[in-house]
This record gives sequence, structure tokens and C-alpha cells, in this order.
Amino acid sequence: MSKEQERKKYLVKNTAIFTLGNLGTKLISFFMVPLYTGILTTSEYGVVDLVNTISMVAAPILIMNINEAIMRFSLDKGADYSKIMSIGMFFGALSIPLGIICIPIIKMFGQIGTYAWFIYFYVITFGLSQISLSYLRGKEQLMEYSIGNIIQTFSIACFNIFFLCLLKMRIDGYFLAYAFANIITCIYAFIVGKVIKVIKEISFDKKLAIEMVKYSIVLVPNTFMWWIINSSDRVMVTAMVGTAANGIYAISYKVPSMIQIFSNIFNQAWTYSAIKEEESKDRDEYSNNIYNGVMGMAMISGVGVLTCIKIFLKYYVTNAYYGAWKYTPFLVIGYVFLTMGTFLATTYTVNKDSKGYLFSGGCGAIINIVLNFIFIPFIGVYGAALATGISYVSVYFYRIIDTRKYIKINFFRRKYILAICTLILASFTIFINSLFGQILLIIELLAEIYIFSDVWLPMVKSVLKKGK
Repeated sequence: MSKEQERKKYLVKNTAIFTLGNLGTKLISFFMVPLYTGILTTSEYGVVDLVNTISMVAAPILIMNINEAIMRFSLDKGADYSKIMSIGMFFGALSIPLGIICIPIIKMFGQIGTYAWFIYFYVITFGLSQISLSYLRGKEQLMEYSIGNIIQTFSIACFNIFFLCLLKMRIDGYFLAYAFANIITCIYAFIVGKVIKVIKEISFDKKLAIEMVKYSIVLVPNTFMWWIINSSDRVMVTAMVGTAANGIYAISYKVPSMIQIFSNIFNQAWTYSAIKEEESKDRDEYSNNIYNGVMGMAMISGVGVLTCIKIFLKYYVTNAYYGAWKYTPFLVIGYVFLTMGTFLATTYTVNKDSKGYLFSGGCGAIINIVLNFIFIPFIGVYGAALATGISYVSVYFYRIIDTRKYIKINFFRRKYILAICTLILASFTIFINSLFGQILLIIELLAEIYIFSDVWLPMVKSVLKKGK
């Protein structure tokens, strides 16, 4: 088998494994929404949604994002898994008393404070589950990692049915369901990852711990920055325009965000290939070929969403939410550039440059907040969508400049510029509310498909060849 075939096989295999885990969890989560909304009141669902959002920031802070360091340092040649996981378990154990200290603070926040202890167990067990799953990723037990994600989500579903439907525990039951599911995930990961062996040989390498913390601690504010980019616009729309407007705006996020889901799956797999190819002589050429594929799929998907969004929303939502299509062009452009920016960010992981994540995320967060304050008072929800789109694009261009110290990607090929112009043109065309406008969108989609025929045509030929 040639080197190129080995590369392709490795990347395709990892992409398929991550797809299994991610899509499995997304499907289970999707089918659980009717249960939550059917049993919990809108106020109760608002509480659990808020806690979920806060937990995405709270858990990484409590464990100091050590899970990211576990994954990355375990991928180094000659990595000592026992020492790395020993450090991970130390910070996991440390999060337990630190979390208790936070309980009085949680109790100060009105309705949420009522559930302080439930939130504590929810956040702590979530952090511990991330540590245990990241250990599997670091050891490249990717199938076990994906199965772990599915077990976690499936357990959440089962415990929620038990606590919400049978025991009628409502919000308390919701939090307990997550806590128990996280514990089961930890037990699973400990068994398949053979962590018992680590416990028997436990040792704390101070020098390694400092290196890991230096890498992971910078990712804590980065997590917060991305939380700002993804959530601040909704908070500000609610405050400045109203909850009804935010409801419609939330719908406009649904379809464009699917682009990010699939790009995240691919980039998880690509990270392993990028680390493996770090010292290859043709690394830049190989990375350029992959970037061409990522950009092609992102551009085609972006214009495809713009072409279909009006038709899709007619059947997906009621008439009251149909107007959400007006905000999707800005978000689609943003998500397309975010996809390419996420691809570039793998170089930060390869080179353990967590500051690159922080500064690029910080750039996007600052631009997002400033533009929200400028645009929303004047053009309402359009301003929020525009600010989000611009912040994603700014992160991409920051990373173009910053990552050149690691890898040389040819960003300004004529086909790329033409593809970007086609995407922007389609974002204007969508506002032509007629059959003529829809025909133009189809033509623009076909143009993107033609521009990136070198991406999809070999795949089609390969499938047809195997079918003969």
C-alpha cells in the first residue's frame, strides 16, 4: 500500500469512527427534546437550558481543561500514559472540593440556586467524564471513545425517562439523570482504558504536570471566548429586541450550524493525521490538498443551504418562524469560514500552541460584542446575525496570518476567490423572492459544484469503480 493510500485510509477510518459517535449522540439528543418540552414547563426548561449553557464553561474551569492536555500529550511519541492520566486524575479529584466551594455562589442566583447541589454533581461528573473520555482519545482508542459518547447520551435518555416519566422528579430528575450517566461513562472509560493499571502505578510527574497545565490553562479563557461568540448575540437580542425575536433568531441558527457539526467531526479525525504527518517532507502539500477538500465541501454546503433554506423552513417550522430565513445568509457565511478556520486551528493542537486558540478566539469575541452593541439597536436581529458572521470571518483571517509560522497553505488561489464571491453573491440572491431568484440560487450552487469538481469527482469515480 502506497503512502498516499495509507494516509487516506487512516483519515477515512477516523472520520467514520467520529461520525458514528457524534451522529449517534445527536440523534438521541434530538429525539429527547419532545420528552423535555412535554414534561417540563417553559420556565423549568429555561432553567435546565441555562444550566447546560453555564456547565459548558464551568466544567472546563473546575478541571482546568486538563482533558485537552491529556488528549494532546498522549499523542506524543513515547508518551507515558500512566503519568499523564495520573495528572488528569489529580485535577479531577481537585475539582470535587473546588466545586463545593462554588455552591454558596450558586445559591445566590435565584431559581437556579435552589438546585445548587444537583448542579454541583452534574458539573463535577461531566468534568470527570471528559477526563476519562479524553484518555481514550489520547490512546487512539477511537472506537471505544465514540462508543463512550453513545453510552453517555443513551444513559442520559434512559435515566431521564426513569426520573422524569416514572418518578416525576422534574428538574431534580433531569440533573440526576446527567450525573448518573456521566458516572456510567467514567466507569466504562476506566474499564476499556485500563485505568486500574494507572491507579496501581500512580505517580505525579511535576515537570510534566507544569507542561500540561501551561497548555490547558490557556484553553479555559478560550472556551469562555467561544461561549461569548456563540451565545452573547442571543442574550443581547433578547435584551434589546425581545424574546419573540430571539426565538426566531434561534431557528435561523439550526440549519447553518449543521455545517459546523460535520466539520467538527472531520477536524477531530484530521487532528490525528496532522500530528502523524508533522515531520513529513510533503506535509504542506498534503495539508493543501486536504484544505482544498474542506473548502470545497464547506462552500458547496453553504450555497446548498441558501438554495434550500426557504423550502425547508416551510415544512420545518410554523409560519411564525418562517422569517428566520432572512438571517441565515450572514450565519451561513460565518459558519463556512468557521469550518475553514477550525481546520487551520489543528496546527495549534499539533504544535501545542494553546495561545493561538486564545488570541484568535479573543479576537472573534471582542469583535462580536462590539458589533452587537453597534448593529442591534439600529437593525435589530439582522445586526446580531451580521455581527456573528463577521466575528467568524475575522477568526478565519486571524488564523490565516498566525498559522503561517507552522504551515504554508495557499489561501489565495483563483478558484478559492471565485468560490467565495459565488457564496457572497448567493447570500444576496436569496433576498430575491421569486422563481427567478430560486433559479439563480440553483445556478450558483451548480457553479460551486463545478469549481470544486476536483474534490467530489474522484470520489464518485472511486465509488463507481468499486461498484463494477
